[in-house]
Amino acid sequence: MIAPVTSSDYKELKAIWMEVFNEADINIDADQYADIFLLHHSHHSGLAYRENGRIVSMLFLIPCYWDGAAGYYVYACATLPQFRGRGYMKRLLDAAFEQAQNEKAFGLVLIPAQPPLFDFYEKYGFQPFSQIAEHPFFESETVGNGFECAKSDDTATIADLRNRFYEQHFAVQFDLSHIRHVQNRMVNAQGATLLFEHDGKQGYAFCVRDYLNDSVSVLEWALISNRLQEDMPQLFKGICRYFDVPKLLIRSRSGMGFEGERPFGMIRSCLEKRVQMSGHFYLNLGMD
Repeated sequence: MIAPVTSSDYKELKAIWMEVFNEADINIDADQYADIFLLHHSHHSGLAYRENGRIVSMLFLIPCYWDGAAGYYVYACATLPQFRGRGYMKRLLDAAFEQAQNEKAFGLVLIPAQPPLFDFYEKYGFQPFSQIAEHPFFESETVGNGFECAKSDDTATIADLRNRFYEQHFAVQFDLSHIRHVQNRMVNAQGATLLFEHDGKQGYAFCVRDYLNDSVSVLEWALISNRLQEDMPQLFKGICRYFDVPKLLIRSRSGMGFEGERPFGMIRSCLEKRVQMSGHFYLNLGMD
């Protein structure tokens, strides 16, 4: 049986989260992150499959926008191991898609956590529509300036910079409450959301500190500049200086001139026509 989740389901949902998502994001305590997510998204749509009254499978639908049209980002898809292979996740995804259709949404988008899951979701009507490149950036010099740690009231500034950099009509956008959630996530991951402003250029970066490898992962970044390729190193050097690390791992949307692109996001479209692959669709990397 499928039904929306309620606040009374919190303990069951967290138990599933802790069992299925044992390997949490780098430097993020799984128990703590479960609390952060479930409390933050309590007002968003969650669907659960119950067997004999027990929740055995779940997913969440986070509102997002693409070219001005509303849709849902599907997150935290999880089924207890002993209940897998019974089609419960398929039924949840179909119910989510039916909800999106009824609301005349553009569709559902998601980010598979592992490469084999691309095949899994493709069986259920999702198609790849987004690519990213991940590459290391090494910098031993402590140069760069103009950085400060973003505050809670900088959320609108971050949203504006993102929209300008990622060209909103080619990007899936999330609302301001989700940006605040990501800012909190960076703090709890011993990282930071950095704002950059220097010599007429502006930008931001969602950064997670990796003490084990003496590096920082930049989950999402933007830089408003007329000379982007020339000015990117200054942005990256500044991040190195802020965290005092010699190495960054940068994620970027496709088309930025970096090598090693790979599939990233998938979509199940409610639109009559197949989603065109023109442009470089981007799924706001800080949001995964």
